[in-house]
Amino acid sequence: MAEVQEKSGNEGKKGAQKKMHIRVDFTPMVDMNMLLITFFMLCTTMIKSQTLTIALPSNEKVENQENMSQASADDAVTIIIDAKRKPGSLAVDSLNGNVVNEVYYYFGKPGGDAGMFGAGGAVLSDNNNLKKSSFNLQDKEGIRKIIQDRNKEVLTEINALKKKFADGGFGSLETKDGREKAQEAYNAAAAEIRKNENLKKPVVIIKSTPEASFGSLVEVLDEMQINSISKYQIDNMTRADSVMLIDFQNTHHGN
Repeated sequence: MAEVQEKSGNEGKKGAQKKMHIRVDFTPMVDMNMLLITFFMLCTTMIKSQTLTIALPSNEKVENQENMSQASADDAVTIIIDAKRKPGSLAVDSLNGNVVNEVYYYFGKPGGDAGMFGAGGAVLSDNNNLKKSSFNLQDKEGIRKIIQDRNKEVLTEINALKKKFADGGFGSLETKDGREKAQEAYNAAAAEIRKNENLKKPVVIIKSTPEASFGSLVEVLDEMQINSISKYQIDNMTRADSVMLIDFQNTHHGN
């Protein structure tokens, strides 16, 4: 709002020149600016959230709850994440102050079919079926290669599906709308493959020691998504897992 005030140079003198003083009132502008700022704050996404998608179990009623976390020995793959230890000690060995993550795995139940505990509860190293792996993608014993070998049938079907998608088998990829529809059709077909009970697939149990970093756990979860693992869970370390891990590290401390 602007206001114009007129004043004469010499009041009382006839014919004196009139002076004008203009004053602009910015009070309404302040209110409008506040409204605009509020509007943009409510309607604008400042930081796009990044989330990790995890397949959660359904809420269907389970008659035998004791067997909810059970898997057959043939299908079970247990992955244990730990930090590197100093030789002959349980103390964490760091590199330039950073924890070095290590990953282990075993198939079936701890110790295999043979009993793993001897007199006094000591572990029998000959029955320790724990093996050391790595996050190195080029390693033949790397954790990705281990998972892929156990999930070979599903991955074969998924790879054929990817080729079909790339060749336009699910629809044209020339337009944005066509790509979105093709992607939806591919996702539905891939989900059916992962649910197919006729295909042999592993049940992966992921465990972590308190010394392991959260980043290493996220890496293993990423491998579940990359390798189309349909059944996996995060579980707690058991006494048998801890004994096997300590026994392995004491036996192979030079490696």
